[in-house]
Amino acid sequence: MVYVFTFLGEFGYELFNWQGVIRKFAAAIAPGDAIVCCSRARVYPLYEKADLYVDISEAPIFKRSRACCYSATIGAGAPGRGVNRAFDAALRASLRSFISNRIRAVRPEWIGPDRELMFIFSSRKTAVGGFVFGCDADRIEDEADIGDGLEVANNCYARISPDLGIRCEVERRAGFNLSEPYVLVQMRQRRVGPASALLPVAEIVNILGQQTRVVRLSFETGRLLDSFSRFDTQAGCVDYPARSFPEQACLIHFAARCVFLTEGDFGSHTYVPPFMGRDVLAIAPRSVYEPWRNVIDFWNRDVFRFGGQLVPQVAEELTEEAVRGV
Repeated sequence: MVYVFTFLGEFGYELFNWQGVIRKFAAAIAPGDAIVCCSRARVYPLYEKADLYVDISEAPIFKRSRACCYSATIGAGAPGRGVNRAFDAALRASLRSFISNRIRAVRPEWIGPDRELMFIFSSRKTAVGGFVFGCDADRIEDEADIGDGLEVANNCYARISPDLGIRCEVERRAGFNLSEPYVLVQMRQRRVGPASALLPVAEIVNILGQQTRVVRLSFETGRLLDSFSRFDTQAGCVDYPARSFPEQACLIHFAARCVFLTEGDFGSHTYVPPFMGRDVLAIAPRSVYEPWRNVIDFWNRDVFRFGGQLVPQVAEELTEEAVRGV
């Protein structure tokens, strides 16, 4: 059997309740079985147990979709539950073909009468061998937070290891040796979701820049209404436009400190350093933090057990000492 796990939704859900389930499932499969993991933005470092990783970023119907919890919806607005169910079915059918063609190109022996491809999509709650993947179809449009009903026991979390094979390329693009000290700063904005107070990004970067080099990481996935990181022009910084998750992970791995900011809603980029065993100072307005306080405590206690923690900092209470890390 070849198990094909395909994640369609938001990155935070993939981190907390998808990649960990696959890791646990991988320890229980029969000899001769194989695992294919499919997602976007080259997040293959999450899936060290996979026999093959397929990037679905460029699948046209996927690129036009909007991430929503474990699912993908037809796009902006509220087209209705029935429309999104139909879109989910069309998306899954299209991706079956897209992924099957990718598998056939590199592992043709997995395609044929002697091997069966079993597709498990995150948008359909599926039980396989006692493991539960994804969500109920009726929750496609639900905006449930990631702390709601997270079953840690259903996952096997592990420290995410960066792909250091890309270090030379990252250093070439950054213009310095990553062994030199720097603070990594990443922003998070989104075109949808609740509004919140703007953050004093320039002031924070100026304070950090008085101590060491500051690397500002920006990104844009190209997927409809995904969050992004973008900075205004500011002297004295290294601006790094990340093209993929491996680049981000490499920069996190070598950074002396990680200072991540988030507006509008709590951003999943703040979860990555703790999954890599690194602390992150996560700065957000009070309106963003209020619903998340107990959930963050839960994550730090029961999920982030690799030496790194998510350190919450309310922007309205921010001091120069907190920014400096003293």
